[in-house]
Amino acid sequence: MGIDLLRVVSVAAVVVGHAWPFMPGEEYLQIWRMPLFFFLSGYFLSSSRRFGGELRTRWRTLGVPYLVWLVLLTGLVIAHHFTPRPFENTWETVGGALVGGAETDMPFLAFWFISVLFFAALLVRLVLPLPWWVHLVVAVAGLSLAQVPDSAMSYTPLGIGLAPACAAYILAGFWFRRLLSTTRMSTLMTPRAAGVGLPLIIAGFGGVALGAATMNMKWSGFGTFLLSPMLAVLICIGLVLIFGTWVDSVLRAVPRAGRTVSALVSTGTLVVFLHPYVLFLARDAVPNPPVLILIALLLCWALGLLVNRTRLSPYLTGLPRPPKPSSAAAPS
Repeated sequence: MGIDLLRVVSVAAVVVGHAWPFMPGEEYLQIWRMPLFFFLSGYFLSSSRRFGGELRTRWRTLGVPYLVWLVLLTGLVIAHHFTPRPFENTWETVGGALVGGAETDMPFLAFWFISVLFFAALLVRLVLPLPWWVHLVVAVAGLSLAQVPDSAMSYTPLGIGLAPACAAYILAGFWFRRLLSTTRMSTLMTPRAAGVGLPLIIAGFGGVALGAATMNMKWSGFGTFLLSPMLAVLICIGLVLIFGTWVDSVLRAVPRAGRTVSALVSTGTLVVFLHPYVLFLARDAVPNPPVLILIALLLCWALGLLVNRTRLSPYLTGLPRPPKPSSAAAPS
């Protein structure tokens, strides 16, 4: 339950980053907000699924919503072109959305990492059967590839050039979960031992304070080579330890907290795709960033909860259609 809440936090952090650019202490948010998204994908990655199954699952949960939201938002951008409040450079915006990756702009801000997650997950699935040291080589090679000058990897179609670097975080999450499953390491997930999570987070932030560059992954910015990704992974591990124990214990003491958190998790894909358009509509009327963030989250969560109860859920959130209510038995 606590880790599910961390998944909600990871999506909320995406909204915060878009709603409040150049916020005070932004570097301490950027160092972990996108790495956490990929790290948790690896943390929950099935170790038994084959490549074909991974492809089908990612297509259903990521690919289909990506295409549907691409069509919907493209239609809205074109419609705005004929209103008093158009998007800047309408046709360049649409063209950039079709290319993907770093070419995306408002309201397609979050599209890049959905497509990158799609390809990174498939890459990880290919290398999982190989020895652990191959995983390490792939991770380091991916992060090295991201160092190509002029953010070249981010300007590849659909940002596919970023997939190897982002696969490093998926592999980190996968291996951390696997280590936790061992008898010796499982003690880390006890409330007392989870106190190590806080020092890990402090160490990660401390590295940034001491000069390690923060992240801007959309433009192939992975910070100080290898050091910043390591700091990001430390923070991600610390967050998992804290949310998996202390936060989990608190949530279990709150009635219906589990159902609420699970419901919010299920809206994540819709929140990711829709929130930039909400920000575009509300930004002029709501100049206060924290209020803007709250409005965007509440509106997107509410709409996501509604959509997940309809037949639109496979297309807008990537979830299966809700089961039809069973008809009451006829009285005898």
